[in-house]
Amino acid sequence: MPKTLPITGVIASLLLLAACKSDEDVAPRRKFISFKMDDAVVLSEQTHRAYYAPGILTDTDPDNDHAELLITGYSYQKDVINIRVTTPLPAITPGVYRNTTPGTAMLMEMNPSFELITADDQFGELTVTIHELKDSVVVGQFNGTLVSLDDGSLKQIRDGYFKVVYRNYP
Repeated sequence: MPKTLPITGVIASLLLLAACKSDEDVAPRRKFISFKMDDAVVLSEQTHRAYYAPGILTDTDPDNDHAELLITGYSYQKDVINIRVTTPLPAITPGVYRNTTPGTAMLMEMNPSFELITADDQFGELTVTIHELKDSVVVGQFNGTLVSLDDGSLKQIRDGYFKVVYRNYP
């Protein structure tokens, strides 16, 4: 009888290992946009969307040869968050993107005041680092200074991170 317990344990362990999937087959457990703005944490979980549009080089239209990634969400305070990364290249790859490239921007609409704050190619500063963009998941970080379009005040964005599932947008 004592020998059946270890054999049963080994068989149970093997069955459990056989039933497990690799991490590559599993969608990310936590999807979020998170950052600090003026020392307050802003968090968007499960209430966001992301779309990726690679450049289209197969036609004669040069206006669609660039790639764009749009990440949108709502904070728990119902602030609207938009982060857009644009490159003149046909694909977004891991690397650093700044708002000095037209199209790369962050825009927020604050609730309940409807104040717009932004960093785009005309106002503020924004740096977005894409760490990974594969298997419909994009992971990155961001920071910068947003400018209020209402009164010109500055909002510091620090320790920004995102991990979201994106959809390809043709």
